[in-house]
Amino acid sequence: MQIRRNSYTILEILFVICIVFIIINMLFPAFNESRAKARFVRWLAFNKQCSDDPTCVINFNFQEGKGSILTNSAVGNENNKFNAKDYYGVVKGSNLVTKSGDWTNGRWWKGKRALQFDGTTIVEVPQTEAIDFGEDDNFTIIIWLKFDVFEQWSTPYCKSYADQFAQYDMYYDNTEYPGNPSANPPIPPYKALFEIDICRTCIGYDNKFLNLDGSMTSNIEMDTNHWYMMALRNKVEKSPASPGLNNKNDHTVDVFWNGYILPGSRQTNNVLAAGVHCNAKLILGAMRFWTGQNSGDGSLSCFFKGKIDEFLIFRRALEDTEIRGHYMMGQEHQY
Repeated sequence: MQIRRNSYTILEILFVICIVFIIINMLFPAFNESRAKARFVRWLAFNKQCSDDPTCVINFNFQEGKGSILTNSAVGNENNKFNAKDYYGVVKGSNLVTKSGDWTNGRWWKGKRALQFDGTTIVEVPQTEAIDFGEDDNFTIIIWLKFDVFEQWSTPYCKSYADQFAQYDMYYDNTEYPGNPSANPPIPPYKALFEIDICRTCIGYDNKFLNLDGSMTSNIEMDTNHWYMMALRNKVEKSPASPGLNNKNDHTVDVFWNGYILPGSRQTNNVLAAGVHCNAKLILGAMRFWTGQNSGDGSLSCFFKGKIDEFLIFRRALEDTEIRGHYMMGQEHQY
């Protein structure tokens, strides 16, 4: 008479578990790849929706992956005089661009492309009329970037002449401050991270900010391992009766980091600019300096070293929820 065994040995159970784990490990890379591709497809559809926004004037998604021209896909602009082709980006300054050497991978998936800024590369937009903003204009600028190194005054984008016309720009500060250990409460050392200009408004953001009670709170931390979304917004609260250099507009400047508005801004410059508007061409990757002529050119310095894979400009002040939405649709999902 045979006795039927109704149980498994521990060895048999472990053997089955090992097989299951092997199968999961074989399928996991394919699953991650599919998920990353799905995020990319979703972002690409969202980016095309941004191009249809009637207030979008520049949309560089860097999906060319080769060559020296960035296509401006802002085709939905309702201004009859606006032609998106006039605001294409021209890559300059690097000998590698003709060989596609300046192009690299962008966020999350291998299908996302980015432009490598090596300290000589810039992108220049030849026309200025549709992006000639002042204090009395609503506008929003969104950029996705990744730093390779943090050098003082390195500038991701600029439409200004440094020292003369601070129309709008963003640059990394990287100034160390010793704090004040004798204060009550003591102020620890802190670092100025970056500054932005809009005409006569210059504000900076630090890795810590001072509270009303004198204590300091951590603000943001930046490194070379992650992509960041930065958004600059100018929002007009009340238009002056007679706009001009001597009638400073009632406007609010906000900066968003990874979808959230940053607290703790500090005013860094009270000097009246030589002018509000200027002919300086918009560039990505460097700061333009005044050389005595309002020709649109000038000298270049403070080059950005890193990667950029998305850049948008809207001729309106986006709502907080809209800016948060841009981050949610484009975030890396790898934190």
